[in-house]
Amino acid sequence: MVTNLPPQAKALMREYQEAKSIPEKIAKLEALISAIPEHKGTEKLRRNLKRTLAKLKRELEERERKRAKSSSGIRFSVKREGAGQIVLVGDTLTGKSSLLSLLTNAKPTIGSTPFTTRNPIPGMMEYLDVQVQLVEVPAISVGVPWLNPALSLCRNADGIVFVVDLSRDPIESLKFIFERIKGAKITLKKPNVRIEVEKRPSGGIQVFCSGSLKDCDVKDIVELFRSYGFNNAFVKIWGDVSLSDVERYMDSSIVYKPSIVIANKIDVEGSMDNLVKLEKSLGGLVKVIPFSCVNPPLDLLKLKSEIYGMLNVIRVYTKEVGGSPSKKPLVVPKGFRVIDVARMIHSQLYNNFSYARVWGSSVKFDGERVGPDHVLNDGDVVEIRTK
Repeated sequence: MVTNLPPQAKALMREYQEAKSIPEKIAKLEALISAIPEHKGTEKLRRNLKRTLAKLKRELEERERKRAKSSSGIRFSVKREGAGQIVLVGDTLTGKSSLLSLLTNAKPTIGSTPFTTRNPIPGMMEYLDVQVQLVEVPAISVGVPWLNPALSLCRNADGIVFVVDLSRDPIESLKFIFERIKGAKITLKKPNVRIEVEKRPSGGIQVFCSGSLKDCDVKDIVELFRSYGFNNAFVKIWGDVSLSDVERYMDSSIVYKPSIVIANKIDVEGSMDNLVKLEKSLGGLVKVIPFSCVNPPLDLLKLKSEIYGMLNVIRVYTKEVGGSPSKKPLVVPKGFRVIDVARMIHSQLYNNFSYARVWGSSVKFDGERVGPDHVLNDGDVVEIRTK
């Protein structure tokens, strides 16, 4: 123990060491960290305690998740496919199944009785030359036995599309869903700094940052994640961050999910009044898109574009010297650089990188020679040259 701790911190340290249950340990540890003054002499201690706190929180969440699954006997699992996974969430009879059938190749049962869908239904949405997975989640409503598995799907997805019914007051059902989403530690408010971690079976720890690293470099972030027990992961960072910002993410279990609300049945009488009420109640938190599954627009490209935009990704095509661009694009986060593409394709391209030529909107003229830190735009073609 650090000897120059204030008496309150020393007392809390003893209480933490004597705590028996995980919730009690978490509470004591949070109080202890708050009571330790921040200076160079306590920096290592605070960091170690924060790592312990994060580990305890993950352990508690895993226990609660297993307990919730065993109590309901229901488990949902959908294998991720395509460029990303977006879930369709709403109360019963809002038109989620109809929307899924309009946008994807899925053929869900569309019924007029409540709770027709009792298991998640996936489908693939084509947008330009990209496949996006949409998953209809069974209705999140009062008393349903699959509430926790449904919320788990939301937490693991890349984005959420809330579907509401404008033929009846949509505010109450959406309020219930938002409360449960918040209880699952999901936030819909976009943070200034956004960090996502995709666990992988191999490949080590790769870091992508669209902003700048203030007081650290990529090696520091890799070491931080390894100290938290990560061996293989793709770390995506948006915004200007410090090492402390990244560590705060490690300590927090709250995740941000981009979202939109599709207000269905806009063609029904009285729906416009409910639409106005809905937009007012949301206060700009989530974008609302009026829609009709019964009379959909002939061109669904605009709606698909809105859903695709939630993924915050771009398409990048590669080509060999003297060859043609690839037909299938790499789907990568916005802000991706040429060197990130090289690293993604093969370690030899990354280690022996010399320069690249780029065709597309990110350069002044097609075939322009660029360096490793050149940021790519959607639809760019990249030709990497090695030493």
